[in-house]
Amino acid sequence: MDWSKKLFFTAFLIVAAAIDGAHGDAMVTGTVFCDQCKDGQISLFDYPSYGVKVTMACPGSDGQFTTWGEETTNWVGNYAMRFEGTPNLSGCYTQVSGNGQGSNGCGAVAGPPKYVRLMFDMFDTEMYTVDPLLAQPAEPCPFARKVLPPTRLPLPILH
Repeated sequence: MDWSKKLFFTAFLIVAAAIDGAHGDAMVTGTVFCDQCKDGQISLFDYPSYGVKVTMACPGSDGQFTTWGEETTNWVGNYAMRFEGTPNLSGCYTQVSGNGQGSNGCGAVAGPPKYVRLMFDMFDTEMYTVDPLLAQPAEPCPFARKVLPPTRLPLPILH
């Protein structure tokens, strides 16, 4: 090896040793819908809700859930939480926790929590997704059909 190649190789080793390696991050994303009919599912009259606070909680070593992050939805009802490194987010859930300047009073009642699901894991980067969360107004909209409890039909008598 001539001296220029040795110098280049030495410089390369110094730079490689100085770089502190690539660190991945974890991201959790989801959407919040305003459940105007208060039927517990996304229907024709429901719309993405902006300005709603979403909280993510994860189980601690003692079994108690602790808050890991809180984010507010944007104009199209989406939220994204970013965490440095690649923490274990299995067992974590997200839930509507309040209504900031939100969508016209939607968010007075929070829907059920949803657990995070791993969608992508590559090169120390993890991407989690959450099924759509529901925020509900205090009263259902007047044009929503009423949800009645299922009725039991009598069993036919066989002779």
